[in-house]
Amino acid sequence: MLDNVLGMIDGPLWSRFKLTIIASLLLALLGLALYYPRTNLLVEGAIFDLMLNARSEGQSEIMEDIVIIAIDDASISNPRQSQPMYFVPQVWSTILDALVLSGAKVVAIHQRLPIMESRDFSLEDEAKWFRSVQTAHKSGMPVVFGFRYLSDRALLPSPKYVEIMGREHMGFLNLIHDRDNKIRLQALTWPDSLDILGPVHPKSFSLVVAKSVRPELEELPGKDFYINYSQSFTHFSFSDIYQRALNGEVGFFKRVFANKIVFIGDASSINVDAYPTPGSTYSGAVQTGWSLVPAVEIQAHSAATLLSGRLIQEPGWPLLALLYFGLVFTALTPVIINIRGGTKHVVFWIPTAVTLAYLAFCWLAFRRDVYVPVFPGLAILASAHFLYYLLRARENKIIQNTSNQALSLYLNRDLAGQIIQHPEILERRGEVRNVTVFFADLVGFTSMSETMDTADLVDILNRYYDTMNTAIERYGGFVDKFVGDAIMAVWGAPSSQPQHAVSACLSALMQKRLMEELNRELTAAGQPFLQALMGLNTGQVIAGNIGARQRINYTVMGDAVNLASRLVSVNKIFMTTILASEATVGMARDEIAFRALDRIKVKGRKSGITIYEILAHKSDLSPNMAQCVNFYERALKHYFGRDFSGALARLEAALKCQPNDNPSLIFAQRCMDYISRPPNDDWDGVTVLEAK
Repeated sequence: MLDNVLGMIDGPLWSRFKLTIIASLLLALLGLALYYPRTNLLVEGAIFDLMLNARSEGQSEIMEDIVIIAIDDASISNPRQSQPMYFVPQVWSTILDALVLSGAKVVAIHQRLPIMESRDFSLEDEAKWFRSVQTAHKSGMPVVFGFRYLSDRALLPSPKYVEIMGREHMGFLNLIHDRDNKIRLQALTWPDSLDILGPVHPKSFSLVVAKSVRPELEELPGKDFYINYSQSFTHFSFSDIYQRALNGEVGFFKRVFANKIVFIGDASSINVDAYPTPGSTYSGAVQTGWSLVPAVEIQAHSAATLLSGRLIQEPGWPLLALLYFGLVFTALTPVIINIRGGTKHVVFWIPTAVTLAYLAFCWLAFRRDVYVPVFPGLAILASAHFLYYLLRARENKIIQNTSNQALSLYLNRDLAGQIIQHPEILERRGEVRNVTVFFADLVGFTSMSETMDTADLVDILNRYYDTMNTAIERYGGFVDKFVGDAIMAVWGAPSSQPQHAVSACLSALMQKRLMEELNRELTAAGQPFLQALMGLNTGQVIAGNIGARQRINYTVMGDAVNLASRLVSVNKIFMTTILASEATVGMARDEIAFRALDRIKVKGRKSGITIYEILAHKSDLSPNMAQCVNFYERALKHYFGRDFSGALARLEAALKCQPNDNPSLIFAQRCMDYISRPPNDDWDGVTVLEAK
């Protein structure tokens, strides 16, 4: 069967297209099968937690509208309130009356009321509690209660309790547990159709609380939703609140609970009604790092999520099926194309690019409150990867033979890799390419070579080459040649690089940093200081193989190469390190910070050009240097306009920002010279360089 599949890949276009369609359909079905467990799948749950925490990082804030009165350890250990879990009416009615006076919006009691009438308290206490509930409802402050479902029944209070408190103010307390026992989802309505509360379908406790504040939440899509755990809440001890209520501290209650949603529930350390959540910890715990969150706080998070209006939605299986099919089909596009040669290196990375794009899509969708399960997509893309590379296995011998031939002809490691992907470039031919050419040269190397020991000189030169080559390769450059102490490198050939100018500039900046580190090492060892000057130019060149049949060399030629070489020595005039041409700046100015330095005319060119100093990546440019560049470039406008006094004033301002800025110092001296001895009328400001 495998041979038949491999035969299809080598067959006509229609055979490869059918193979891709069939594989895409099968893997899309696999993705849907993995989708239904959702976060109940352990790996998907872990991914969901990671995304939720990453999205919430730095956004955690205290929800001012929600507070929690926690039956904590202090409440349980207080002899006067030693039974908070058994709903002692006189305690709760005292607190509820105080909350009514405070002007709270809603009181949500996360406690299951007695299943049967108990005589642990008097009928008078019970009647007082009922009056407190009715008073709260009449005052416009709903009191929400909870009950729990078992597998076949519900743990409800007596009918008398339900009648007085109102079934519309009751919601189930059950939580949805994933396979790892974490609480990520909250049910809106109970999935069973048990008609135990009458014709109204039972709603979740948090939904009843949220609807008490915003009645328009009646119609919500789906049966459950994902809880947002990014917020935290202010907590008060149940025993402390009860004591304040007994003391009649009306001012305190109004200050703390006015217009608030008040949750009351068990949050003691011995509480069994507490669960792990996606990275959230109990914000009211005295102990740090308590990993279990009490159910009352989970319900508070659920209500806050509903009230925020930003529910995390899911696309549904039809859209997911279409998405998964498109993912696999795109990832397997190389199977259809089946190109050998020029574009082979492009299609080779399509499956990887699709995978990265899918991860980015899932993250961006999640940030916009749409949850696309990550693991199913990764699973089917991994399967597509495996199929793709299996189908390409037949080409391995051809590639291996080509690589052996390339390595016997080429010494450059990167170029050898390109030959493996593109065997046709072994032919002796050239093509016009737009590239960025780089030259570097050591200052004073000739005199240094005359005074140093040969072994030491070779060692220093090798360390210099290693340093510069590291930065060149880091940004995808191709070292054309090493000549003495000079280096020539190219970006944009032999492989295409859309951002070749940016890569070349970043590499030059990295070379400068690495040279500073190398000089610290050399100085510490008592060896001479090395200063490398660099020049970059972007333009069209002839790129290709030149040489004999038995030995060839890949290189670039043209006027763009010559100009890059000339710029190296121009650094000596302005005491700079890295210079670039206008063409390079035009392609890289969005990411690289440059400074227009001067207009020059190099030997062999009829017209003047503007040269630029490469300063840093824009994100790394210091404020002082940015201000200095601003003054300097404004000074240039005055300078070329023959306003030397105006230019000098701005150069002096630039030097206040950067006192040791060499170009500012040099131009300031020029301006002073021209102020004392004005130039001729035909002066155009262009600096003519006679030497190469």
